[in-house]
Amino acid sequence: MSLRLTRVNELLKREIGTVIQRDYEWHGALVTVSGVEVTQDLKEAKVWISVMAGNPVAVIDKSRHDRGGDPT
Repeated sequence: MSLRLTRVNELLKREIGTVIQRDYEWHGALVTVSGVEVTQDLKEAKVWISVMAGNPVAVIDKSRHDRGGDPT
């Protein structure tokens, strides 16, 4: 992986984590971004989240609903 992609991954990880903490109420769950992997062309990214002390199904459902795009 190139240095550029590594830096983009880390930047997205921080920014998405900030949005998750600022804009969402998780009702007792601790939700963090554990990883981001961007494609070479920067058009798509996979985001991994960790859920502790809460209902992970509810967190995943809410994040899928709010992200837009394809629900799969």
